Amino acid sequence: MSNTSSNDNAVSRLASQSDAVGRLAQDSGGFAAVVAAFESKDANAFRWVLERLEMLPYCELICEWVRIKLCVLRCVEVCGPPREKAQVPDLQQFARAVVQLSSNEKLLRRVVDAISCGDGSEYRAVLNELKLGDFCQLLFYWVCFVSYDRVCEIVCRPQPVPVPLQDSAAELRAAGESIAAIVKKEEILNAVAKAAVSLDSETLQSAINGTPFASRCEFICHLICVWRLVWVCRELCDVRPPILTGAYAIEEAQNFALVAKQLASQPRALADLVNAVQNRNVEAYREILTRYNLGPYCWQVCAWVGAVTCFEFCIRVCPPQLTSYFTSIGALEYATQIDSILPATGLTTGNPPQAFFSTLRLNGILTQTLSGQPLEYSFWYQPVTMASTTLQGAIGAGDTSITVASSSGFPTSGSFNVVIGSAGGGYEIMTVTNVSGTTWTVVRGQQGTAAAPAAVGATIVTGVAASASWTQVPQGWILHTLIGYLETPRPLPLPPAITNIAVDPVAGEIAAPFTSDGWIQVPQGSDIFLNGNMIILDSTMLPGFSNSDETAVTTGNLANPAAPTDLYFGIQMRVRQHGSSTSSPAGTCSVVAIDNNLYSNIIHHPAWFKLVGNNEYGVAMVDIKELQAAGCAGITDSLTVLFTASSPNLGSVSISMAGPGGPYGFTLPMPVPQTGDWYGTATNDFNLADLEPCAYIVTLSVNLLLTTGDSSFPGPLIDQIAFCLS
Repeated sequence: MSNTSSNDNAVSRLASQSDAVGRLAQDSGGFAAVVAAFESKDANAFRWVLERLEMLPYCELICEWVRIKLCVLRCVEVCGPPREKAQVPDLQQFARAVVQLSSNEKLLRRVVDAISCGDGSEYRAVLNELKLGDFCQLLFYWVCFVSYDRVCEIVCRPQPVPVPLQDSAAELRAAGESIAAIVKKEEILNAVAKAAVSLDSETLQSAINGTPFASRCEFICHLICVWRLVWVCRELCDVRPPILTGAYAIEEAQNFALVAKQLASQPRALADLVNAVQNRNVEAYREILTRYNLGPYCWQVCAWVGAVTCFEFCIRVCPPQLTSYFTSIGALEYATQIDSILPATGLTTGNPPQAFFSTLRLNGILTQTLSGQPLEYSFWYQPVTMASTTLQGAIGAGDTSITVASSSGFPTSGSFNVVIGSAGGGYEIMTVTNVSGTTWTVVRGQQGTAAAPAAVGATIVTGVAASASWTQVPQGWILHTLIGYLETPRPLPLPPAITNIAVDPVAGEIAAPFTSDGWIQVPQGSDIFLNGNMIILDSTMLPGFSNSDETAVTTGNLANPAAPTDLYFGIQMRVRQHGSSTSSPAGTCSVVAIDNNLYSNIIHHPAWFKLVGNNEYGVAMVDIKELQAAGCAGITDSLTVLFTASSPNLGSVSISMAGPGGPYGFTLPMPVPQTGDWYGTATNDFNLADLEPCAYIVTLSVNLLLTTGDSSFPGPLIDQIAFCLS
């Protein structure tokens, strides 16, 4: 990207920003609420205000403007106005000051807290202790910009993603460690300083490309942008900015936004402003400010224009790169299509919600490299604790207050989702909005489920917290996975030859091999094309699933045992450079509900022709009481149909009868309180005496709410029994 196109981008961004923030400033309450939400790093409040004002599409522009503006206002409040004729330390000195501050954990945290609270005396006391008083503004802007850098990225995501805001001190310490490594290389540091003066991206790139510092270019850019802001603005602005706090600071920021809005329709003036700031042209800069009545906001304008211009510079130095990231289980994005942010049910958010089972295709964005080096990746799992309780009193479909046996293990504040057995089969998802002892306030019928009555003793469960550390997924749990292909050119008119690339390859495929410690190496090459698949996980290998023995269970009674529960796991992808022992997370699904519980020795239609089922995902048993003594006997004056259905993820259950004049239906009793158990005697919806003598077949159909993320459980479980009416 050339300097000209970079400046054009800066002008376009400034115009869009001045228009968006100017329109926001026309609503005093909305403007103040946005600033307050930003300061408190409250993403939900920030987005809510913008959505209410129909300005959410401008979230990133507004958030960046607020970040810059707040740092300017707070710096004046904490450091006071710049001293006249004071020299700005050079970039090399500034870099060493950053290293000195960031390497002292205790003092760094004091600085972060002081800046967050606007405590100037505490901030200056720390700098005096470090003998860094001359770096008051520089260090303030560095801490402020780095601390808030991730806020806008997370606040303005199109969909909520489970990425928490990092601890500011930890982020600053990491940045400081990168700067410390650069300080040790004087030649590199001098090249950075030279690039900072001229905003010459080519000089900087030639100095760091091919070195370990290329992966740290973001931290280098922060350093340059902060230093230039103080260096350039002190030269351009001879008006000492006022010290404003509280409501006065918000009012001043709002007034600035309203005045600057006129620049949105003046691209020529904005282009001149960008050039003046970039070239430190004092006369041109002050003339533009005078022409548009922006003189009182000299520092604000300079910081705003300088930050946006430097943002474009950083894009040239650190071009945005596609990075590997685990986003989905099958076709479902865990951030938006799975209730996956703890505490949560771990079920899909479709209609109806489902748990996962069998083989899971873990996928997202997969690249060949990480910061310019060949990529290796692996997956890890983590057990998540389940909280469980039962209803103390029956509830109807309209009840929004429920009483439970115990709230132990469940969150005591905030909202969270729980699963409860539904009277119509399957389950209902409720959102708990308040916990007061054993009384919960709930919102019924969430995530595609319907509110339904539930009996005393109904089980209520959810996943609440990680119960162990992360464990690497063993190679033996990973099945054949196509992750891409190699395209080999052939002489025309032949099309290119395509060779699949796979984890656990079959004959004729290129291997994505495992390292000795279980990491998958991504093959390299310009003719390799990756499809986003990472691994196919055999989730049945995850620990804890049961195989229940149904030998002693007779049809019409509770399965043995009462339905086991889903197990809850977190799933995380980690990435590293080839040969490195240092890795980092690249996508974490905090909780997913998985059901690989099996049932064996299931006696199907025992009164007819006894069939034993093994390793089945649920129980489906139907029988006719009148045939239990003699399976070939005929039915004369009564028909009693017994059934048992069981699964932690039991969906709809139905019984029908085929025969002359049919089909005929049955009414099932209300499910027992346990989620996933339904058994008893079905009531005939017909008069047996009205049927003509003939053969009939009774069919039990049991649906399971399970998915791989790509496909649901293949059809209902079926059991049948026939009889002759005489």
